Amino acid sequence: MNFELFLQLVVFGLVEGGLYALVASGLSLTYGVMKILNIAHGEFLMVGAYVMFWLFTLAGVSPVASLVVAAPLMFMLGLLIFKLVIVPLERVGASHLVERSSLIAFFGILIVFQNAALVSWSADYRVVSYLQNPISFLFFNISINRLVVLGISVAIIFALDFFLRRTFSGKAIRAITQDREAGMLMTINADRLSFVCFGLGTCLAGIGGSLAGMLHVITPTMGFPFLIKAFVVMIIGGLGNMRGCLYAGFLLGVLEFIGAYFVGEGYRSAIDYFILVAFLLLVSHGYLGKFGRSL
Repeated sequence: MNFELFLQLVVFGLVEGGLYALVASGLSLTYGVMKILNIAHGEFLMVGAYVMFWLFTLAGVSPVASLVVAAPLMFMLGLLIFKLVIVPLERVGASHLVERSSLIAFFGILIVFQNAALVSWSADYRVVSYLQNPISFLFFNISINRLVVLGISVAIIFALDFFLRRTFSGKAIRAITQDREAGMLMTINADRLSFVCFGLGTCLAGIGGSLAGMLHVITPTMGFPFLIKAFVVMIIGGLGNMRGCLYAGFLLGVLEFIGAYFVGEGYRSAIDYFILVAFLLLVSHGYLGKFGRSL
């Protein structure tokens, strides 16, 4: 491998890693606040990708401009699902029962969304051709759409990090992420924040889907691979830690591309699992210190 090829792989990995981090930030926010593992998070990404595709195909709206439609639409979808699914589960009472029940409920949502997409739009691959013209830097070429995806992903993550660290609502979210009961004793309305955070997490998944549709084929089953990658990034980056998610996403993306170059593209998922296992082993032996801690 020469230096030019290595640099190309690193740049492509950073682009993909920024997308992983964006998707993982929504999953991390949801689980950190409510301790609910939304395994249908990838299907929300898929819906966001189709929203972008149909706006681009039927109305000629650019994928970037479609974010203005996809973001609030997915936010409202998240609020609706929270009301219809999570609120009834919370009436069970014990938090561990809610966590178990929500896992089953969101598995059902995953199946419903995926099959509804298959029935409505078939399993055909759909591709969006947008800003694919390459531009040259010092030692590599990169298409404009990849730079757009990287720029938007990083900008959203830093904006979310600023919100969580600098605003009163963000600090309240961080408080209940660390200790929900203590936060409620400090008059924080945890239920309202959970409502908003779930909508925000769904919105981030939808935005991630709109951006992913610019680089990947759009299918009803595209969400699950992104869910796995987001799960790995969330564990490495830390719950609610947006900067940690960004760094972990970059790390995963770069190692994926370099690893796939040596062992083959078909082993990218295996590379994800290897990185996760290696990280857990290193943390369990204390070699990584406070890396990946939650806020």
